[in-house]
Amino acid sequence: MSAGPRRCPIGPPAAVIQQWEHPMSSQRNDLQHSAVVVIDMANDFVYPGGVIAEAGGPDYRQRAQRIIAPLGRLLAAARRAGVTVVYATDAHTPGDSELRKWPPHAMAGTWNAEIVPGLAPEPGDVVLGKQTYSPFLNPAFERALQERGLTRLYITGLHTDCCARHTSGDAFQRGYDLVWVTDALQAFTDEAHQTGLEYFKTWYANDPARQLRTVDELVGEWTAVPEPAVA
Repeated sequence: MSAGPRRCPIGPPAAVIQQWEHPMSSQRNDLQHSAVVVIDMANDFVYPGGVIAEAGGPDYRQRAQRIIAPLGRLLAAARRAGVTVVYATDAHTPGDSELRKWPPHAMAGTWNAEIVPGLAPEPGDVVLGKQTYSPFLNPAFERALQERGLTRLYITGLHTDCCARHTSGDAFQRGYDLVWVTDALQAFTDEAHQTGLEYFKTWYANDPARQLRTVDELVGEWTAVPEPAVA
């Protein structure tokens, strides 16, 4: 005797229902594994009285100060969206090898090494000193990334063609997914800034349209993602 026609379940599969309820879930997962890396946004690099800032001159200082406001907006949006904020800033000691090339600057424990006003770290941020161009030479930097499961790095700060470039190279060779925030990076000149961006595009980016972004683009995307639930 036939059992009769089989009944089809009503409604879409559970996985589809989950997708409808949380349309941004895949992006949320990406952001939870992402970090904005803020490179060398310290007084020494930005304001009068800083060794690097004085060497760069008034035009350079204006360029460096120009990215503070947009970078501040990016960091605020990142924290709301659950993106980790990591500060990697020079904090030199007298024996650092970099000081054989450059005069003493951003010495640890001084005003020069402090993060500039307007970009002050907040609870939950990661703040690490570095002794040369790339923070990856400080083992604590990559350890902090690994402990938090961070695999995508949004590169910001100073300088596009030097510390940001060396950081990017080390990250690329370790397999990190990189995004460069073009208007939250700067260099001593516009030519140097553009040269740095072109270097990223040529040697590290596999999808430049996705990997070279602006603050407005990212803030818009991150604002559309629901804030992470508070445990």
